[in-house]
Amino acid sequence: MRKTYEIQLNGIRIGTTEFESADPPMGIVTGKIEFENIESGYHFFKDYCLKNKVIINNDYPEDRFIDTQVIPKLKVLTENKTEVKGFGAFITGFDAEEFEITVGGIDSEFYKLEFSKHYNEYWNPK
Repeated sequence: MRKTYEIQLNGIRIGTTEFESADPPMGIVTGKIEFENIESGYHFFKDYCLKNKVIINNDYPEDRFIDTQVIPKLKVLTENKTEVKGFGAFITGFDAEEFEITVGGIDSEFYKLEFSKHYNEYWNPK
């Protein structure tokens, strides 16, 4: 069963993700962002980062590609509204393809419970 996670920026819902990939030993989950009411993820995040002094690692305007460092007010919530906490969340992506959100440094006990599918696939391969 797939879980859907709510993505918020400054307390406002901007989309969802299913965290399709993971690195359990590092406490990392990554997923495609399904934006809500945002036409250009590139312009949305670039404008936000510039206004809020969030470091942009890579910015290629001609390709509308952006890769940020941790965005402090970017939060991900479980289906029961618990925040997925770690060292923070950052985004990477192209308008022409997709954007991904990554949360890293998630506590191992929370990870084991919330991301049990990824955890079990890694630690108990068939």
